[in-house]
Amino acid sequence: MSFRVLIAEDEPLMRMHLKEVLEEQGYAVVGAAKDGQEALDLIGQEKPDIVILDIKMPGPDGLEVASKVAQQIPVIILTAYTERHLIKRAKEAGVMAYLTKPFREKDIDPAIELAVTHFLERSALTDSVARLTSELETRKLVDHAKNLLMTREGLDAVGAYRRLQKTSMDKNKPMREVAEAIILMYG
Repeated sequence: MSFRVLIAEDEPLMRMHLKEVLEEQGYAVVGAAKDGQEALDLIGQEKPDIVILDIKMPGPDGLEVASKVAQQIPVIILTAYTERHLIKRAKEAGVMAYLTKPFREKDIDPAIELAVTHFLERSALTDSVARLTSELETRKLVDHAKNLLMTREGLDAVGAYRRLQKTSMDKNKPMREVAEAIILMYG
């Protein structure tokens, strides 16, 4: 698969060289920004599969851009700076890979592959956590509604749960919505 890549680099020669290297390796470069704001604008317009950012550039720097987009797309930092505080900031921003200049052309492809793979793994975990959190919230609401039915209508636990189930099926509504309605009515 040929990923659609966006580059943000303030040095014109480096930007041009990186674009050539990426295209030679089979990637489609959908944008080459000269500063952070242009990068953000192009990311919104072009919807790239991956972004390669320099850290120090005009406008929002690469790490600021990364922190705004790293939840939606994988970000690689390509920079001459290797200070610990910058690496820490990159990690906190959600950056998937950190390459230093001068880069070796053969390092670009593995960095992209790993960044995309790690991004997809993180996205899957995030989705799982969100789903499990939602299921837990639903369970809490159903338990609360069940307890209210037991207290207010004198039902046992099984009877209260069956009432919730039956109402859910009769009204063609999710259990969560039925539980919320009962809580609203009795709470």
